[in-house]
Amino acid sequence: MLIALWQQFRQQAIVWCEVALPGLLIIVLMLLIRWTGLLQIQEWMAFDSLSSRCPSSTAEHSIVIVGIDEADLDRVGGFPIPDQTLVDLLKTLQRYSPAVIGLGLFRDMPVQPGHDALAQMLAQSSNLVGVEMALNPEPSLNIKPPSMLPSERIGFVDVSVDEDGKLRRMVLASQTEQGMLYSFALQLAQRYLASQNIPFQAENFTSKSIQLGASELSQFQASSGGYIRAKTMGHQALFNFCAAQSLFQTLSLTDVLQQNFAPEWIRDRIVIIGMTAPSVKDVFFTSALRETLSSRLISRLIPATQLIYGVEVQAHAANQIINIALTRQPQLRVWADAWEYLWIASWGLLGIMLEILLQSPWRSVLSLVVATAILIGISFFALILGWWIPLVPAGLALNGAGLVTAFLERNLRFELEYRRVAVERMYEAIHNGPLQHLAVVLRSLDESNSPGELQQQLQSLNEELRSIFQHMRQEMLTRSDRLYLKGNLILDLQAPISELLYQVYNYTLEIQAPGFAEIQTYISPDFEVLKRNHFSVKQKRGLCLFLQEALWNVGKHAIGTTRLDVMCLREGNNYVLRVTDNGPGSTSVHEGQGTKQAKVIAWELGGRFQRRSHYPKGTICELIFPMQRNWLKGWVRVQ
Repeated sequence: MLIALWQQFRQQAIVWCEVALPGLLIIVLMLLIRWTGLLQIQEWMAFDSLSSRCPSSTAEHSIVIVGIDEADLDRVGGFPIPDQTLVDLLKTLQRYSPAVIGLGLFRDMPVQPGHDALAQMLAQSSNLVGVEMALNPEPSLNIKPPSMLPSERIGFVDVSVDEDGKLRRMVLASQTEQGMLYSFALQLAQRYLASQNIPFQAENFTSKSIQLGASELSQFQASSGGYIRAKTMGHQALFNFCAAQSLFQTLSLTDVLQQNFAPEWIRDRIVIIGMTAPSVKDVFFTSALRETLSSRLISRLIPATQLIYGVEVQAHAANQIINIALTRQPQLRVWADAWEYLWIASWGLLGIMLEILLQSPWRSVLSLVVATAILIGISFFALILGWWIPLVPAGLALNGAGLVTAFLERNLRFELEYRRVAVERMYEAIHNGPLQHLAVVLRSLDESNSPGELQQQLQSLNEELRSIFQHMRQEMLTRSDRLYLKGNLILDLQAPISELLYQVYNYTLEIQAPGFAEIQTYISPDFEVLKRNHFSVKQKRGLCLFLQEALWNVGKHAIGTTRLDVMCLREGNNYVLRVTDNGPGSTSVHEGQGTKQAKVIAWELGGRFQRRSHYPKGTICELIFPMQRNWLKGWVRVQ
């Protein structure tokens, strides 16, 4: 028993391996494609798409933006903003005790009037941070900070833009010839956190993390998330826009100068001053945010990509650092490379397993759709929890390996079904021909036939067995719709059913069988009644085989039969194909191959088969099946 089960399992495992091997190659190919970076942009797009669908943030913003828009430029006479206007702006803000003021405007040159007053204001405001551009390899493209600001109150606003032109990373610190430089956002955040008694440990910038109190800002690596061998200039971190789906409180320059705001909007908060006027073009691209300060103006022109102002970028960066330090939100984390590739391979293996187990085209497609939805759901909720896991390569591995396996499994299943049908056809041909002849020969041995007659019967049987192979080989190669009877007598199943049954009837009665020897009375059959219905090739084959088998049973067993009636008629809503003899009848309860074959034919026709005694003697063998053209049951079995 165990040996038989092991052999069955071993054979099934061989089939599974044959089907699964192409799917495994797809998985390996997908891993190689991912390793080369060809799916990098697609992973970025999926990451942005999931981020933009994250729920709105409920974390409290510690930042207020003072955006200088087009109306403000018209009021002050255009860009750049005069120094005196900035002095008035800074004095107004300082009255309300902000924790930090970030002046996100380049001021390397004076803009009269009011330059001296601005210089004095910048030098004396210990809570004010200015900006510079310092990381461009071409020195002429860098912009110096205001000369009156000390270095510890200056931060760079350089950003790292991905190959598709979108923003997903922030640069927090960089080692230069002048020493370690810190970003504008980090300078603002660490001063705000200092007011919250959270220390900033600058010495850890040389390591792979930045320490802000008990929290740690992990450094972006070349293969973090969907990145493949990315440039890792300075100390970078990933933007977690998923946790920042809400706009910052924003005031215009005019609102501040006219003091049109609530004092608590400013008190103990970070105030970042920057440009929100489209004409200045201080913008970047991102599709990871549902809404930005500029989205209402340009969403109709660029529906898939949002423009985000530079001041808003700095606000997001500083806000993310603060929220991580205050444990309000998780930092975006990624898996090690080995785990990511194992994750991708696992989804590919799942696709293979689903197709092997389900073995149905429709269920296979549905299972892949459901599995893909589950994968997207897992990736989405993982992002909400602060994890960026591979989505695109895992989805491609799942569907690629699954579809290839389904296609090959379907072909293999069809091939196995074709072989099974071939074996059945071969057995039908042998059972309804040579084996029936052999039964007659064996019966003849009990009736003292002459050696000459017996030799002739055996010779006929020999020729018939040899002819079967040639016919079956031709039928399997050409897949023709034919039914083998004997020698060159082969029925074309495309012919009308009535003609086919007449040929089967005439051929079978010509055979020299003991049951046919004494027949004196025949009722000629009329098969024309079946013309009213359309029969498939499979159904025609079944009807012919039934009639042939029923007549053979008379020839083999009904010794002494003098009357044979073959009738095809309508009874109510059914057709009846009936063979009646007046022989001695059969007392055997054994269900042979012929009976099993007849029951299968009846099932495919949606009817029933029965064999019963005929009074006063004989046997009735009949096939009863409905007239309506409802052959769906048989068709489903074929499929």
